[in-house]
Amino acid sequence: PIMHSNRSHDLRYCRSIFFELAILIELLAVINNGIILINAFPLPQQIRIRSGFPDDEIAIALVMAKELMNPLGISHKNNLLIAEDTQTGKRVGWAQIRSLGYAGVTTDPSKFDDENNSIIRRDLQSKLSIEEDVDEEMWQEFEDDLTDFPNGLASLPWTEEYREASQAAIDRLQRRERMLELELAARPQLWELSLVYVIPEWRRMGIGSALVDQVLKRHVATKQRGRDVYALTLGSTISWYETQFGFAKEDQVPNAMAVELNVGKAITNIMGEELVCIRTTI
Repeated sequence: PIMHSNRSHDLRYCRSIFFELAILIELLAVINNGIILINAFPLPQQIRIRSGFPDDEIAIALVMAKELMNPLGISHKNNLLIAEDTQTGKRVGWAQIRSLGYAGVTTDPSKFDDENNSIIRRDLQSKLSIEEDVDEEMWQEFEDDLTDFPNGLASLPWTEEYREASQAAIDRLQRRERMLELELAARPQLWELSLVYVIPEWRRMGIGSALVDQVLKRHVATKQRGRDVYALTLGSTISWYETQFGFAKEDQVPNAMAVELNVGKAITNIMGEELVCIRTTI
């Protein structure tokens, strides 16, 4: 009985310590998809930051469109974070980082900074474009291959000729996947910080700062290739990005952002504002 009593006491003590640690972590950090991110900016007590889900996308797009902000490219797969009121379940803000593309083959290798993958030249290729280049090379290899595909009786599945041709096709497919993987790994990516928004009644409470801080930290923690992060913002808010996160105005805009910048400028000019491109390396 004494041993049983001690065991119960130990279990209660361990459970108490566990809950105290859980509360401490909740106060100091955001646990996001298994990644613990330390909060550099305090949040209101009832606000938490969570990962985005598919059902967040349409709701966010509607708000962004209403605010005359870009409603496109919203995806829970793009490192989307949501600030949520735990009392009401209402979304009060959000931010995400999305890929702009990979460095183009015309990029001068001397323009790369090996330490942080910073790119001075802004020519980019999408993953689809790189896949098309690899497929073109594989097709050329296929045309140059002198091995004929078996015909007639030799094309029956149990013949040696068929097995050799089938194995050659499998080898070519595997080689294509390896080539694509190497091409993508050799090209640093550029990224865009987008959808930084807090609903008006929750502004000036540190929510926007916490969202940007967490989304940048998660980008680093998940070891995404490429640390150059761009954003489009109003000229009146540049100082906020500069002092808090080290952004600076960028004149060389990535080609993937050109349309968004031009459309945004047309809208902001009507509003008497200036839309600018900024960049930081994290």
